[in-house]
Amino acid sequence: MKTIEKKEHKRSRTLKYACRICRYSEDAKNPLIYRNVLKKEVGNVLHTVPGTVSDDPTLSRSQNASCKSCGHNEAVFFQSDTSDVRSDTLKLIFVCCNCNHKWVA
Repeated sequence: MKTIEKKEHKRSRTLKYACRICRYSEDAKNPLIYRNVLKKEVGNVLHTVPGTVSDDPTLSRSQNASCKSCGHNEAVFFQSDTSDVRSDTLKLIFVCCNCNHKWVA
């Protein structure tokens, strides 16, 4: 059983540590109670993109994308949802409409 608990001092809106047994309390040096650090694994996500995505009529299409696999110029593209939150760059996933080759640009 924990005898030290975190309490809020309502008037001063500060964090205090208080003993449940003797009622001793002191100000907390760090007011942070909980930190939730989210880390997103950014790796090769192309294997999760189905090959039939090029048949989706709702996706944007580019006539200027050059496929390295077959040389076809038409590809569908969409924003990668695995971009790093701290990054200010936009990652686009392209899928060739001819051979379904996938690449990131």
